[in-house]
Amino acid sequence: MSITKTQTKYFTSGPIKFSEIRDTFGDLSGTPVRASDYKRNADVDVDWESDTSPRVPDATENEDVSSSTDWEVSGFRDTITEYNVVQDASSSDEELEYAVNNTSDWNNNLGKNVNKNFDIKGTIYSNEVSKYALKFTSGDYTNLYIDVNNGGAIYGEGGASGDPGQNLDGGGALYINNTLDVDNVSIVIGNNGKIYAGGGGGYDGNQGNGGSSMSCYTTEAWNTGEVGGFSRSYDASIALNKCKVSNSMPSNVTLGNVNVVEANQNNIRNRCRGGAYRRGEDPWNPTNFVGYACSPDWTMSCHGRINNNVSGGNAGNGGNGGVGQGYSNQSNPGSGNSGNGGNCGECPATGARSCGNAGNDGISGGAWGQASNSGGSGGSAVHKKNADVNQYSSNTLKGGITNI
Repeated sequence: MSITKTQTKYFTSGPIKFSEIRDTFGDLSGTPVRASDYKRNADVDVDWESDTSPRVPDATENEDVSSSTDWEVSGFRDTITEYNVVQDASSSDEELEYAVNNTSDWNNNLGKNVNKNFDIKGTIYSNEVSKYALKFTSGDYTNLYIDVNNGGAIYGEGGASGDPGQNLDGGGALYINNTLDVDNVSIVIGNNGKIYAGGGGGYDGNQGNGGSSMSCYTTEAWNTGEVGGFSRSYDASIALNKCKVSNSMPSNVTLGNVNVVEANQNNIRNRCRGGAYRRGEDPWNPTNFVGYACSPDWTMSCHGRINNNVSGGNAGNGGNGGVGQGYSNQSNPGSGNSGNGGNCGECPATGARSCGNAGNDGISGGAWGQASNSGGSGGSAVHKKNADVNQYSSNTLKGGITNI
C-alpha cells in the first residue's frame, strides 16, 4: 500500500505573528479581528467556506489550540487547515477499511471537523464478493471528501457461477456508513475515475433427462442329450417338454421362454423317408416345428430367451455458468459453457436404443454492476448512509447507488 499524508503544517519555527494566524485561517469579512475568532472550533457541523467562528479546525494536530479562554499564540505551532490522504497512482490496495478512530492513515481525524480529502489515484479492489473494496465502518464522519480521479479506480468482485440457492451476487465497491445526520460525506468521480461494482454470476445449466429403460433379452442354448421313446412322428409340444425337463437347462431361463429350434436324430435308419425339420420363419413359435421319426434316439438343441431390462443412456451434464465482470475478471463477463450431450443405452438383441438428453447451456455472467440474465444480482457501486455522489456518469460509475 502506498498512502501519502500530505498535510501542510504552519508555524513550524520562528515567531508566530497574529497577522499570520489571521492570514492562515481566514478572517470574518466586515468584522474586527478578535482573538476569540481563532480558538479551536470543536463543533461537528462546520462549513469552513462560510464566515464561521471560531476559525481553527478541530484536528489532532491542532489540539494545542485552546477551545476556551486559555488561548495562547504558542498553541498554533505545527497546526493544519486540512488533512490530505493521497493514494499513489501506481498503488494497488486490497480491501481498505477505515473506522472513525483510524490513526494509521487518518491520525484520528475522521471524526473531527477539519476538512479531510481522500484523493484516490491508484486502484482499490476486492477479490471477494462478501467484502467491499473500500469501506468506512459505522461512525460520525464530518467534512470528508472522496475524490476518485486521474485514473483512480475502486473495483468490486464479480459473482461466481453456480446453482440456484447459492449466493451468486456481485460484490460492492464503496461502503460508507456515516451516522452523523448533519453532514454528508462528499464523493466525486472525475472523468478518468471509476467506481465499479461486480456483476452477478450466471446459473449453471440444468442436467438433461436420462433415457427410458428398455425391454430386452439374451439367449441361452443347451442340448438335452439323447432321449428316446418317440413314435414315428412327433410335434412341437413333445420336443418342447424335453427341453424343459432337461438337466442341462440353465437355471435362469424361465419355462415360458424355452423353445426348440432344432431336433436331430441319431441312429437314423438307412432307408428313412424323412427327418427333423423346422417349418416357418419364427423359431420362437413352437407350432412351426414338426418332425418325422426315423430313429428312436434324438438330441434336442434348445434355445431359451432371458427377458431383462436395459437402462437408458445417462443424461448430459449442464454447462457451467459464467462469472460476473469484476476485479478478477475485468475484460468481459464470463460466457456460459455449453451443456454436454447424453449417451445411449442399447439392446443388443433388437438394436433398440434409448438416449439421454443434452444438458442445458450455462448462463453468462453480468457486466460491471449488472445482474446476470438468470443468476446473481449486480453489486452496489456505492452503498451509503449520509453520503452524496456529487459527480459521476454512466462511464465512471457502474452499479447501483443504494442506501443503508
